[in-house]
Amino acid sequence: MEVAKPKKIAFCITCMNRLHHLQQTLEKNIRDNYLPEDVEFVLLDYNSKDGLDEWIRQNMQTHIDTGILVYYKTLEPEYYFRSHSRNMAFRLANAGILCNLDADNFLGEGFASFTINEFAAHESVFYTSDESSHDTFGRICVKQNDFLLIKGYNESLQGYGYEDVDLFDRLIKNGLERKFFHNPEFYRSVIHSKAERISNEYMIKNMEQMYITYINPYSSGILLLYRDYTFHHCILIDTPHLYRLPRFLIPDNYTEERNEVTLQEDYLKGRWQDKDNEIILHQNRNTEAFPKNESRIYYQNCPYYRILDKELETELIILLNVAMNRYSAQKQLRENQAVNTDGFGKGCVFKNFDWNTKIVLS
Repeated sequence: MEVAKPKKIAFCITCMNRLHHLQQTLEKNIRDNYLPEDVEFVLLDYNSKDGLDEWIRQNMQTHIDTGILVYYKTLEPEYYFRSHSRNMAFRLANAGILCNLDADNFLGEGFASFTINEFAAHESVFYTSDESSHDTFGRICVKQNDFLLIKGYNESLQGYGYEDVDLFDRLIKNGLERKFFHNPEFYRSVIHSKAERISNEYMIKNMEQMYITYINPYSSGILLLYRDYTFHHCILIDTPHLYRLPRFLIPDNYTEERNEVTLQEDYLKGRWQDKDNEIILHQNRNTEAFPKNESRIYYQNCPYYRILDKELETELIILLNVAMNRYSAQKQLRENQAVNTDGFGKGCVFKNFDWNTKIVLS
């Protein structure tokens, strides 16, 4: 079987139930960066249920035929897992430079040429946005060898946020220089809600109840009960607020970075059960119980209030995901823990609608 010649750059798109975004961005991104000999767009359909495969078949076959678009589909994931999906797409790409491209992002005309020229002019670098736009923060361009050397995105980080920062940090630790693209044309994206941003992820789809307590001006306790009868409890630290307070209020052991929301310590995990109209929490050998449908409960001798407002719920889930991932990633980095020791981006995919040939990434 003949192996295709590697392209210079691959734009790696992962998509779960975001067809309405790709309908706005994919065709334009290809037209604005139409260099079939140098560019490929790798689209990983991460088990979408919204007709993405049929739309690609009906509207993008010409681009598949020219080789500038390669379509893969996996039937395995139940939820959107950022690190894993991106690792799969990056491994499927056949190019010297790999670029993460969110489904809601517009590349801008000439982004491919700009990036190819920059990597030709500079050694030991990777490129990211200049952080002027939150919606394009995750766009990173990195040489394939450098990405594989650090074993990709950290798959121990689950849920929304920080997986890209962790990747940046590990590339820098491995001796690469972070450089930026500044052209405003490279920063456009489809506007969408925060709720949509996390709509296919485990935490939001499986949350049963969520409670919050006020501890002091810079910290709050969060208790989450999941539908699989597990729970998380943690204390969120609002560091911008913390650093505006008198020094004596800052915990002596506090060492996390400023301007971020993080965890005071690692989160607690346990199981819960619904029994006799009570919620009973089990964590190691400890148990606590409270009435099932009360808006105020007591946990660890503190009053917790059930969150019913959907916008607040979404905000807190995003903050919590980022904080949990930040805590785990920084601990791994400090302790020089290896990432993805059992491999990364594993799974089975089908290429360009060939349902008879399964490609196994092991």
